Amino acid sequence: MVAWIVWFLTKDITTYSVSDQARLEQEQNTVHVSTQRTGRVVSIQASLGDILKRGDILVQLDTAAYDLDLDGNNKISQSLAIQLEAIGREQTLLDKKFEKDNKALNGQLKLIRQQHQLQISNQRIQADVADRYERLLKKQQSSELDYLAAQRTYQQMAMATLASEAQIEATVDRSEEIASEYQLALSELKQRRADIQSKLAEVDTRIQRSNLAVDEQQLRAPISGKLASLADIREGEVLVAGQQIATMQAKGMISVQAFFPPAMALGHIREGQSARVKLDGFSWARYGQLHARVERVASAVHGDRILVELSLQGEVPQQLPLMHDLPARVEVATGIKTPYQLLLQRVGDMLTGEPDSKLNNARFSQ
Repeated sequence: MVAWIVWFLTKDITTYSVSDQARLEQEQNTVHVSTQRTGRVVSIQASLGDILKRGDILVQLDTAAYDLDLDGNNKISQSLAIQLEAIGREQTLLDKKFEKDNKALNGQLKLIRQQHQLQISNQRIQADVADRYERLLKKQQSSELDYLAAQRTYQQMAMATLASEAQIEATVDRSEEIASEYQLALSELKQRRADIQSKLAEVDTRIQRSNLAVDEQQLRAPISGKLASLADIREGEVLVAGQQIATMQAKGMISVQAFFPPAMALGHIREGQSARVKLDGFSWARYGQLHARVERVASAVHGDRILVELSLQGEVPQQLPLMHDLPARVEVATGIKTPYQLLLQRVGDMLTGEPDSKLNNARFSQ
């Protein structure tokens, strides 16, 4: 007796608000398929009710005109690409020629400058010789013929030095001229390349547009799911742009909607509370049960009932089929009470004349 009294006063028992008016709700994702361009139907590759994957072709429209434009633009693109390659080879040859000519001129200029330095040195020596002969002539220690010969040799050397200086200037001018011609040729090649690249970009844009048009002529499934509707069209029929031809329907997540009496929901059921879901027709002892969580409690009463939305939590037993609109029973854990508190509540309800429906919807579990 003492043990029973202790249990009666202290044992924690979870109380539940129960609703037998519950069902599974499956979100439906519906997408309409319409034509982007006007075109003639070539083939119909799907039937009403087919289960399709995203990207599967539903209807194929005629692409002959776009294929012709695409073929022409591809040929133009190939021709322009060949021209670009030719310009690249031409620039390679131009670079090699400039490098070769510039190297030859630099070598020639180096040799001429070395000769010029030697001529200047010999000219200075010959000037000293001519001065010495001039001093000896004044002292009458040398003949005038020797002096004139030395003077003539000096003048010849001076002329050769001037000629080498002119040759150096001419070589430098030639090197600058070659560099200028090289830069001008590079500029012309750059301009030609830019023009061809501009044309190639325009052609690529047209190719992309043609490819897009060809792709738009293939009416594909925008989502994975069931072909819910298909317009009555035939091969050879012309469809106009914007015409709706099909509807795809994909299944979304499963949620639970339960309806509770206001007295069992208001003040008792709140967001975040855990719940148990038992499917009608499937014994929970054999098939198991679903675990759920309260996501939303409606703030208004509709038809003497309050809507409570729940989301499924954890793993779903493989034996249980999750189907749209399947009836279920929902038990929401609303609190913890002792047997003593439950008895007092029952007595209080009886004394105040509360309807039994409230109690019939309350359950407790050890």
